Amino acid sequence: MGEEHIWRSVSMEGKWKDGKGDVAVRRVDYYGKTWVDFRIMNVQDGKNQHTRHGVRLTVEQVKEMLPRLVEFCAAYDDEIESAERQDVNTETSSVSVSDSSHT
Repeated sequence: MGEEHIWRSVSMEGKWKDGKGDVAVRRVDYYGKTWVDFRIMNVQDGKNQHTRHGVRLTVEQVKEMLPRLVEFCAAYDDEIESAERQDVNTETSSVSVSDSSHT
């Protein structure tokens, strides 16, 4: 098959942000194996250039990784929700304290 683009997004990391780089995920058939290639693409003047900043995983490795990524995302969402609840509770209790001092 050669190469097939799977997903691409603007990089949010350091020197690659602000349109300087994209994160690209591609299928690559190389040396008789199928790989999933995660790579930073250097974007200059609207042209893409592969960089050495990346990693290739087998399809089996990606399948093993997916449940861990789902778990990570769920745990992250729980952390954010908990922090937001604490912020709301802190704001509510500070309003209650300031309201009760006026009586």
